[in-house]
Amino acid sequence: MAPRRHRQYYCGCGTHLAKDNTERQCARCQRDSRDKLITPPEVSAAFWRTQQFDEAFAAQHIGRVFRAYRAHPHHYAVYGPGGISQTLFGQWLGLGQPQVSRIETGRQVRDLDLLVYWTRVLKIPSGLLWFRLPEDKGELIIAEPPATGVSQSNELPGLPETPSNGVEPGLEPSSEHTADPEHEPVLVAPWNHRGTVDAVVVLSGGDWVKRRTFLILTGPALTAPAHQWLVHEPEPLASGLAGRRISAGLVDRLPAMIAELRTLDDVAGGGAVLALAEFHFSWVAGLLDEASYDDTTGRKLHLALAELGQLVGWAYYDTNQHGLAQRYYIAGLRAAHTADDRLLGAHILGSMAYQAGRQGRPAEAVTFIDTAIAGTPRVAKPALLAELDIRKAYAFATLGDVSACMGAISRARTHVEEGASEDDPSYLYWVRPAEITAGAGDCLLQLGRIDQAVALIDQGIAMFDAPFVRDRQISITQLADALARPGKQHDLDGAAALGMQSLELGEGLDSTRGLDHLHNLYRRLKPHDKVPAVREFLERMEGSQ
Repeated sequence: MAPRRHRQYYCGCGTHLAKDNTERQCARCQRDSRDKLITPPEVSAAFWRTQQFDEAFAAQHIGRVFRAYRAHPHHYAVYGPGGISQTLFGQWLGLGQPQVSRIETGRQVRDLDLLVYWTRVLKIPSGLLWFRLPEDKGELIIAEPPATGVSQSNELPGLPETPSNGVEPGLEPSSEHTADPEHEPVLVAPWNHRGTVDAVVVLSGGDWVKRRTFLILTGPALTAPAHQWLVHEPEPLASGLAGRRISAGLVDRLPAMIAELRTLDDVAGGGAVLALAEFHFSWVAGLLDEASYDDTTGRKLHLALAELGQLVGWAYYDTNQHGLAQRYYIAGLRAAHTADDRLLGAHILGSMAYQAGRQGRPAEAVTFIDTAIAGTPRVAKPALLAELDIRKAYAFATLGDVSACMGAISRARTHVEEGASEDDPSYLYWVRPAEITAGAGDCLLQLGRIDQAVALIDQGIAMFDAPFVRDRQISITQLADALARPGKQHDLDGAAALGMQSLELGEGLDSTRGLDHLHNLYRRLKPHDKVPAVREFLERMEGSQ
């Protein structure tokens, strides 16, 4: 009997695959596939020489340029006969699919910052443009458009109004003390052990950080680190050769310490935990930079640094310091990458998606989630997938995509119902039915489905464990907000009573987010101050200022 021959597997490019390669693609093709989600493809100069492009540039209409780009035959081999979808195209540009559709079919866009940004992402040759790109940060000069009778307003329907410097309204920085994103190590350092250490040491530099205002990152500046995390292969860890030797016993105690900090955040809010978590982040960064340790200890230090980066980022987010929150998230993402822990990196991207979605950047939130999923195809756990799906659901709710939002909610609830596993990472401790249920209600509230939102948020509140004080307080305020809105669920007395509960819980919290929710409720109830229960809540709020 002839010996049995093992079946040979080959990638589509012809590369022979190992027997245990379940992806059925070689490493290079896997990276190429992932890149398709993150960034536009490289194209030649001949790509731009088509009649469709000629007409679009002559009309000075960026939407027509978008459509000519997406439908170009060059893309068929990689993206299919339909070319590039509006959804994927929007991810590259920080837009949602409805926004891409409106830009392609609507009036001409005149916002110069947007035109320059989109031009650079797509790498459109400057000679084809009807305006000149700024050089060396000089002034942008735009060619005078022909008389068309079209409004010259810079307003772009469907896009959030964001200042060109990426700073949220009311957070204008002092130019003298503003950190320059183009030279921040946490954003530009190499994605290796040394680059991570250099970045976190500068970020934890005490007074240097406190003296500066950090611009809020948007667009590619924000999503680029996610791309770097996805496409760079982690390098072998380097041992620390300087300073005192770090014992394994010391490093093994770090996870328990970080868990205590998380509990403090749940009970008392980000403001209460921030200084302590930031101190420990700086301490671990200093050990990596100045101590002596072997490869195993070095990896544990990087893992601790990654979790602390996520925790400090979360605390800064909870206190409305969004620029610094982004930097610490990215620092944590770098450390997780250096330690080659894909699950932890995906969890941090989930946190970045949560912040982006809540700050009016849902397309960037979707990009973070898609990147996290692309980076963990074989190791993702139900708890992580539940986290990512509920974050994605809120982004879709903000985009007004009901079908996609409901699908993400359904997946999140299915994943969380599988229950916690003994080998789940400790940082996923919070992914429980209460959080996912209340989060689903929050998504429906965003969509304007108030009745359904009330039922889910109320159900989630009833399931919260005692230590999750801040989460319960925010959900109670959201429920009060829902009851205060018009509709058959309208109940001003109930809304006021819930507002009083939230106020009492908030007295023991240091969470700016919680206060913001209460202030929103105050504004919603203010027109109803003739109702006794409402008046009592309003007076209590005014007395607590």
